[in-house]
This record gives sequence, C-alpha cells and structure tokens, in this order.
Amino acid sequence: MAPNALLEIRHLSVSYFSTPGFLPAVRDISLQVHKEETHALAGETGSGKSTIALAATGLLDPRAKIESGEILYRGRDLRSLRGGDWKEMRGREIAQIFQDARSALNPVLTIEDHLIETLQSHQRRANKEAKARALDLLQEVGIPGGHEKLYPFELSGGICQRVGIALAICNNPHLLIADEPTSSLDSTIQAQILELLLLMKRRHGLALMLISHDLALISQVADRISILYHGRIVESGSKEEIFSSPAHPYTQSLMQCIVGLQHHSEMRPIASISGSVPVPGRQFSGCAFAQRCGIALPECQRTVPARRELSNTHWVACICSNINQGARDGQNRKRNGIEG
Repeated sequence: MAPNALLEIRHLSVSYFSTPGFLPAVRDISLQVHKEETHALAGETGSGKSTIALAATGLLDPRAKIESGEILYRGRDLRSLRGGDWKEMRGREIAQIFQDARSALNPVLTIEDHLIETLQSHQRRANKEAKARALDLLQEVGIPGGHEKLYPFELSGGICQRVGIALAICNNPHLLIADEPTSSLDSTIQAQILELLLLMKRRHGLALMLISHDLALISQVADRISILYHGRIVESGSKEEIFSSPAHPYTQSLMQCIVGLQHHSEMRPIASISGSVPVPGRQFSGCAFAQRCGIALPECQRTVPARRELSNTHWVACICSNINQGARDGQNRKRNGIEG
C-alpha cells in the first residue's frame, strides 16, 4: 500500500454477463486515491469509469463479475467484505454521489427522513438529536428551511443533488466517489454544485474520486487525472502534466475537443475524434485506439502497450508516445481538419 493512499486498485478486471458470455468492461486497471486529493477519471461513455466506482463500493450489478485484481482501502481488501461489513464501510468510510440524485433517493421518504435514517444506521443518535443534525446538514449544503418536509419529486434536480451531498457527508467518510455529479444539471446549477462539492471536500478533509467526461470541469478541480479508453487507463498524471503535456494520442484528441471561445464554425470548428468508440466487450490484440489514431504503427495493432514512466507522477501506455510532439500535433490537426 502506497503511503497516504486511501484507496488502491491493483490490476482490476471486471466483466458483465451477456448472451454471448462475459464481456470485459474494465481491463487490468491500477490506480490510487490519496488522502485529501481529487483524482479524476476521464473518458468517453463506456470506458469503464462507473464500473470502477461501483466495484470500489461493492455495488456492482449482479451480472458483473470481478475477474481479477485487488481493491484495497487503507490496506483492507474490500473484495473480502460481506453484507454487514459493507454496510459499515459504505457511509462511514466511503460514500458515493450518483449522477441522477433523484433516482437515488427513496420516493416515499421526506428529505429529513432520508438523513435521519442514514445517520441512525451508522451512529447511535436519538430521534431528536438525529433530526437536529439533519437540519444542520441541510443548512450546510445550502438547502432552504422548510424543504426537509418535502419529498424528492417535489425538489429540483439541483436541490436533489445537494441532498445527495448531505447524505454522503453525514457520517464523516474519508473518501467520496462522485459519479458525473453535475452532468444532469444545467450549466448555472453545475457551477454551484461543483463549488459546494469542493467546499465540503475542504471542510471535511475528504479525498475525492471524480468521474466525468467533462475535461473543462476536471481542469478546475482535479489534482491527478487518469484517462480511460475501452476499459484501460491509457495515461495518468498530475493535472498540470495531463493538460500541458498530454502524451497519449487519445488524450491529445480529447484536449482538442474541449470547447472554447476561440472556436468558430468556419475558421476554427470544434474538433472531433475520427472513427467510432469500440463496441463494449470487443477484444483487441493490440491498442484499442489504434484504429482511430493518426500516428498508429503496425506494432500498435499487435501489442497492448505497456506502461511507460514519463516522470515520478506521469505515465502513458502508448508505443508511439515518444514520437516528436510537433509531428504528432500536425497529424492530429490534419485528422481533425484544423488549420495549423
């Protein structure tokens, strides 16, 4: 276990049962989340981000199967936990915020009842004490007085997400996993929820695993970023390294797709990545991105790239990542139709 690592995942592989058999969703993933850091997992839909989060919280679909690997929290193997142990781990140590907060809430419980039930499931609190703490939590996350008696269907999406944050922090966990916590909200509410999430992280000394496909959002909050493609981490490094010196062609392509004020429909159109995302579960003898990569070599089709260290904090899994940066940028511009 690495020093200061709360969560360490080693060589995790997960498959889902389907009619043809088990289809791989996560392939040989290794990562760490350290105390009080924000580690973001980024990638397109279907890259395996949410599966990693669900595996780390013991919430995988019954059709899923962990093929191999270890999931360690403070050195404790989470794969060995059973029902009662998981109940204690979830909430007290690890908490999760879901993308659709309303669907994660019980429609027949008021907001106040949600918090009282969650508090009392982990702490010995009398009803009066739990109710007082619930009201304090709602105030802390910016929910106006009187909302505690409302049901989830009576609340906006933004308020439901604030409730989700209150539920996540109420039992003082050390690790918070946020799975696309703002993607279902409009842009103004997104900014408010992101600001609240960071405030709670600082105030409560939390480590945060943030799952998102939004690199612009990630750039505002992450300390470390891992880029996923077709179930594998293809690059990982500090935020500064990933944004200033992206090494994998997929990471570079994602950076070019970030929308900015400099884009123009004719002079500088928004870039896109050529080709299509591979069908989930498809097996490749080599790099899964090779068919969409403008600099792929014949070897890329035959060999799964090994991890190559670029610094103490930055690594990439790419055979072509040592190609001259200027040539690589030129290929990317040509592929995406962007004028140099």
